[in-house]
Amino acid sequence: MNPLSGKLPLALAGILLLSGCTTAYQKNKFGDFDKALVEGRSLDALTIAEQHSGLDDAGKSDDLLWSLQAASMMRQEKIYARSNSLFDQAEHGMKDEDTKHVLMQGVELAGSMLVNDSISSYTQTQYDGVMLNTYKALNFMAQGDYSNARIEWNRAEDRQRRAAEHFASKIAAQKEELAKEEEKVDKDNVNRTLEAADPLLAQQGVDLSEWQAYDGYVNPFATYMHGLYFMLKAQDKSDYSKAHASFKRVYGLTKHADVKTDMNMANALRRGQSIERQKPTVWVLFENGLGSKKEEFRIDLPLFVFTSNVSYSGIALPKLVERQSAFSNLQMGPVKTRPLASMDRIIQAEFKTEFPYILSREVIRATLKTVAQKQLQDQNQLLGLAAGLTQAATTGADIRHWSALPKEWQLARVQRPSNGKLDIKVAELDQPLNVALDPESRFHLVYVKATSPMQAPQVEVMNL
Repeated sequence: MNPLSGKLPLALAGILLLSGCTTAYQKNKFGDFDKALVEGRSLDALTIAEQHSGLDDAGKSDDLLWSLQAASMMRQEKIYARSNSLFDQAEHGMKDEDTKHVLMQGVELAGSMLVNDSISSYTQTQYDGVMLNTYKALNFMAQGDYSNARIEWNRAEDRQRRAAEHFASKIAAQKEELAKEEEKVDKDNVNRTLEAADPLLAQQGVDLSEWQAYDGYVNPFATYMHGLYFMLKAQDKSDYSKAHASFKRVYGLTKHADVKTDMNMANALRRGQSIERQKPTVWVLFENGLGSKKEEFRIDLPLFVFTSNVSYSGIALPKLVERQSAFSNLQMGPVKTRPLASMDRIIQAEFKTEFPYILSREVIRATLKTVAQKQLQDQNQLLGLAAGLTQAATTGADIRHWSALPKEWQLARVQRPSNGKLDIKVAELDQPLNVALDPESRFHLVYVKATSPMQAPQVEVMNL
């Protein structure tokens, strides 16, 4: 009897357990949460997110991704202080991730090359950071805390300003990482695997050619809200100039007629016109649906790419799947909301920059595992079989993402009704949303959020 045979089942079981924790488990976590969102059970989604975040009795969490999920659900339920507390913790987590020691990053990468990417700590996307500060700013505005809102809008816009530079440096760093990993494998094997995978990617509908970022990787919604804040809460003429610059940039990206009206208003204000001369106005922002989510797909590679003397070789990759809008639009009398910014487009653009790196890294990983499997198979068939089973079990995609983000934002700008009551008709609902506006305020932001057609839209009114 082979002396190794008794040890193999135990070793294999340990690896399979590790794989189960990093692949099937993360699918179940996201599955429960996303199902609750789709079904309009926002409070259940909040409970699930809190559980996954590991939130303790003091309201502390050290899980970056699930802190974002839970904080955004708290915002939806208007639990503003707790939402911003979690967003603060997530922001600290982002800073820690950004400043992680190079040695630690190398250790994580090496570990992930033996298993899969999901064993590494979650690294925030660029849009995660922008949306974190955007939501924090909106939370502060909803509480009437305009000083802290100003800080968050400045932070969000600073992240936007650095976006293009961020992607250029990140792509360069990724190329350097891949070059180091490629030194460990036969490049001919890697190239053959990429060639074999290419038609199989097409079969999965993985075509990134049509995805285009907004110029400069800008999120037009965040930049628009930056402009609206600095126009309506200006402390001096320089704030009106900031607002005008933001509106001008968003109009260049969207050609939205209401943004042009705001741009002209900000221009008049920065040239000295009094804000008292502006008509009382309501800005209606509609946060609609759920943004694209990540799903895993597997490609079982033809064994002839390597050798017939192995039992399994394959790769697992993430792909983006678009989700539904909650409703088509909102209508206030003859005026309808129209698209302002697509979160789908923002997510797709960032995923497009990442995917070549994800694919190459997964192919290198598969090559390393398959070569090791062949070497073990050549020594001992039982070892080779165990290695093949382990490779199949540990092949998994990283599908972690902030899945509570919306599909899009829409905008409409209307004159404030003389009676202070704004009726908002939702296209697919019988009953309108009745919104009362503070008669003491000239300007109002009505923020409507609808995650699912199975749940009534939630309304925030900010009297500015």
